[in-house]
Amino acid sequence: MSTITKTLRCLTFLILIAINPLPAFTQENVISEDTLKALYSYKFTLFTDWPSEKLNNDIIALEFCIIGRNPFGQSALETIQGQPAKDKNIHVEVYNSGVVSEESLHHCHVAFVSDSETHRMPALLNSLRPFPILTISDIPGFSNRGGMITLIKSGDHIKFEINLGAIKQAKLAVSSKIIELATVVKTSNEERN
Repeated sequence: MSTITKTLRCLTFLILIAINPLPAFTQENVISEDTLKALYSYKFTLFTDWPSEKLNNDIIALEFCIIGRNPFGQSALETIQGQPAKDKNIHVEVYNSGVVSEESLHHCHVAFVSDSETHRMPALLNSLRPFPILTISDIPGFSNRGGMITLIKSGDHIKFEINLGAIKQAKLAVSSKIIELATVVKTSNEERN
């Protein structure tokens, strides 16, 4: 990918952020890596479409589920809690490691898989795969193993990978604006075919 293309992608994302400003911060303009990852995860909800039965009028909140240890910190969660997304408000719920079964997560709209769950990631992804749940993580190789979006620290900013096959299988649609900014990856099975 050329330097010009990368620069244009970064500018496009900055414009998207300017159009949809991030929630305000109480800290003095210092954004930690974890807070930035939480905000990226929130922003993905604005550019994702769920099937109508998953996000109908009977649903009062967009459920943002964190599976395992909270990687963001309490202040970052408070920043995204209650934020608007898809004519709903974000409701954040943390499911501590080992306390929750995969089946109890099927109500989630977003599932952020914490690195504390690396050991059970394959089982989690298999359980969530048939459902329209946007899966996000910062576990290396998450998207290659069937997750949808992997957040990657690169220098002083965050990049992301996206697995379009996993997104399509879950009957979700992600805006082309997000796809243009991402590195598109395939699962190991897709690469062999």
